[in-house]
Amino acid sequence: MNTGPDHLSRIENGEEPTNLEEGLLDAQLYAVRIVDGHFEDIIHFLTIGITPQGYSVQQKKELVIHATDFTVIAGHLYKMGNDEILCRYVLEFERG
Repeated sequence: MNTGPDHLSRIENGEEPTNLEEGLLDAQLYAVRIVDGHFEDIIHFLTIGITPQGYSVQQKKELVIHATDFTVIAGHLYKMGNDEILCRYVLEFERG
């Protein structure tokens, strides 16, 4: 689905965006990365603060350390890159 023209028309008309992603300009916005299910655990941890059942102590430590680089916004996983470009991490099944 191409939302670019719709987004641009809203900017020109001065309409407020209806959700967070529409409020971020694509030119400045982000890169998109397709990732595997491991990142689901990061989303889960950042959302509710609990590591998945069955994780060893070492796996829990690694998850907590790895998750510090990420942010969940409106249910989507993001990470700010060193180049200051926001990257959205899209799970493989979301790619559709």
